[in-house]
Amino acid sequence: MSLNDTIVACATPVGYSSIGVIRVSGEQTVQLAKRIFIPRHKTQEFETHHAYYGAIIDPQSNDMIDAVIATFYLTPYSYTGEDVVEFSCHGNPLIINRIIRILTDLGVRIAERGEFTKRALLNGKIDLLQAEAVLDTVYAPCDEARKLAITQYEGKLSEKIYELRARIVDFLSIIEASIDFPEEEDIQNTPVDINKDLQSIVGELNELLRGAAVGVKIKEGYRVLIMGRANVGKSTLFNKILGYDRAITHEEPGTTRDYIEESVEISGLHVRLFDTAGVLNRLSGPDKIAQERAMQLIEQADLVLLMFDGSESMNEEDIYLHNITNDKRRILIVNKIDLNMQLNDNKILSDSVKLSARTGKNLELLLDTIGNNLSPQNGFKDVLLTRERHISAIRNMREYLNRGLDAPSPETLAFELHSALDVIGELTGKIMRKEILDKIFEEFCIGK
Repeated sequence: MSLNDTIVACATPVGYSSIGVIRVSGEQTVQLAKRIFIPRHKTQEFETHHAYYGAIIDPQSNDMIDAVIATFYLTPYSYTGEDVVEFSCHGNPLIINRIIRILTDLGVRIAERGEFTKRALLNGKIDLLQAEAVLDTVYAPCDEARKLAITQYEGKLSEKIYELRARIVDFLSIIEASIDFPEEEDIQNTPVDINKDLQSIVGELNELLRGAAVGVKIKEGYRVLIMGRANVGKSTLFNKILGYDRAITHEEPGTTRDYIEESVEISGLHVRLFDTAGVLNRLSGPDKIAQERAMQLIEQADLVLLMFDGSESMNEEDIYLHNITNDKRRILIVNKIDLNMQLNDNKILSDSVKLSARTGKNLELLLDTIGNNLSPQNGFKDVLLTRERHISAIRNMREYLNRGLDAPSPETLAFELHSALDVIGELTGKIMRKEILDKIFEEFCIGK
C-alpha cells in the first residue's frame, strides 16, 4: 500500500440496486475525473462539496457508460483528507465494474479493505478510536449499538482519553522538573499532591472499566433465556418474539430437544434469545443432555424468562425452576391466559407478566419489561468501552499508574508515567503498530 496511489472501490453492496456509489481518493482524483466525467453544464473547475450531473465516458472509445452524479470533496475537506470524488451511477454491476475498469486502466489502484478510513487516520482526520467506531457503525447489530458507535466516532471516548493524557503529561513535567532541578523552590507540587491526582485518574479508569461490561453487552448482545417445564409454550413465545416460526411447536411435550439461539432487537438492544428444552422428570439419553445444557445456560444468562402454564396448577418442576433461578435476574411469565386460568391466586406469581404466546396478547408488555430490565442505568452511555483492545489498554494504564503510586523514586515514577502515555498512544493511533492496524482494518469492507 502507498499513500501516493489513487484508489477506487465500490462503496455500495454487490448486486443490483437503484444506485451504486464508486469512491475515488488520491492526488490524481480530480485530473482523472476530468478525463472520464463530462458534466452537463460545463465548468472550469470542480468545487468542493458540490454535486454535478453528467456522463461517464470511456476515453478510449468515447462510449457513454452511464449518466451519473459526481460529488467532489477536495483536500483537506474530505473524509480521507485527500481529493475525493464519488460517482453515483445506476446500480448495475456491469456498469459499476466497467467504470472501475476504466479507472484502473488509467492507473488507479483497487483499494484494500478499509483503506479509505486508514487514509483518514494517517492523514489526521480521525484517530484510531474513531476509525474503529466507523467499523462499529457499519456493523451495529441494534439501535443502541449504533448510537454508541456514533458517539465514539464523534470523539466522546477520544476526548476522555486525551483529557487523561493531558493530566498525566502535566504530572510528568513536574516530576521531570524535580529530577532535573532538585534544588528549585519554584516547583510547587509536592509528591503528596501528585499521588492524590494520580489516584483520581486511577478512579476514572476504574469507572471506564466498570462501564465496559455494559458496552460489550450492547455490542455483542444480551443473553436472554426462555425457561420452563415442558409444554408451557416456550417455543411459541420464542417464535412470537422473533416474528416468524423458527422453533417447532407441538402440543406433545418434549418437542424442543436442544436449545435454539437467534438474534433479535428489543427496545433498541441486541438480544441473543435462547429457546431451551423443557424440564421433565426421569429423562435419559439425548433429552437428558439437552436439559443439562439448558441448566448450564442459566449461569451465562443476563436475563431469564421463566414461564408457567396458567391453565394448570404449579407442580414440583415449576417450583424447582423457580428456586434454581432465584438468584438470577428474571421475569416471571404466566402463559395461556386465553385458556381457563388456574394460577390467578398464586402468590409466587403475583408480579408476573401474564400473556398469551399463542395470540400475542400482552406481548408488547413483556418486550417493554425485557427492555427495562436490560437497559443500562449507569450513566456511562457516552464513554463506554466496547472492544477488548480498549479494555486491555485501560487496564494497562491503570497498572502503570498504580505502580507509579508505589514508585520508590521520582525516576521510577517518571518511567511508569511514560509507559502509561505509550499505552494511550497505541490506543489512539498516535503510536502506530502495524499488527494492530492490520488486525483492525482487515475487518473493514473494501469501499470504506
